[in-house]
Amino acid sequence: MLITEQKALMRTRLKQNRRALPEEQRLASNQAIHTRLLDQIDIKQAGSVFCYISTGDEVNTHPLIDQLVQLDKTVVIPKIIDGEKMIAVLFNNWRELRVGQLGILTLDEYSEWQSGVDVCITPGLGFTVDGKRIGFGKGYYDKWLAANPSASRVALCYECQIVDAIPITETDLSMDKIITEKRLISC
Repeated sequence: MLITEQKALMRTRLKQNRRALPEEQRLASNQAIHTRLLDQIDIKQAGSVFCYISTGDEVNTHPLIDQLVQLDKTVVIPKIIDGEKMIAVLFNNWRELRVGQLGILTLDEYSEWQSGVDVCITPGLGFTVDGKRIGFGKGYYDKWLAANPSASRVALCYECQIVDAIPITETDLSMDKIITEKRLISC
C-alpha cells in the first residue's frame, strides 16, 4: 500500500476516534490540556506564541488564546494565502476575525508577522510518543515550521490521538512536545 493510502486510512480512523469523544469528556480534557500547557517553561518564557484557531472537535484553543493574551504573550495565528501557503498574523481580538479558507477564523486585513516566534502550538490528527505527526494532508504546518526552525513545536491532542506508528515522508516534521489531557510527552 502506498504511503498516501496509508495516511488516508489513518486520517479517517483518527477523525473517528476524536469525533467519538463525549462532549463532557472533551470539555474536561481541554481544561487539563490548557493547564498542562500553561505550566510549561517554554510557554512561561515565551514572548510570542503561534497558535492554531481550533475548529470542530480539535482541542479548543479559543480560551487558551485568551489566557495567553492575559499573560501578555504576543499571539500570532495562521492565515492561509490562496490555499497554498500559511503565514502568521498578529491576533488582537476575536471581533476582527472572519471565517477564511478551510472554514478557519482568521483576519481579512493583515500583514505577515515578521518577528520570530518562540513556540508554535500545532494541531494534528495523530501523534506518536517520539513526536511524529499526521495532519490533514496539506502540509501547511510542516512548511511553516521548516521556515521557522527556532520555534519550539508543541502539539495539543487528546489521548485517543496517540498512536504507535505514523507513516511519514521526508517533509513531515516532528514535534518537540505533545500535551494530552493525561500527560506531557517530551519527544
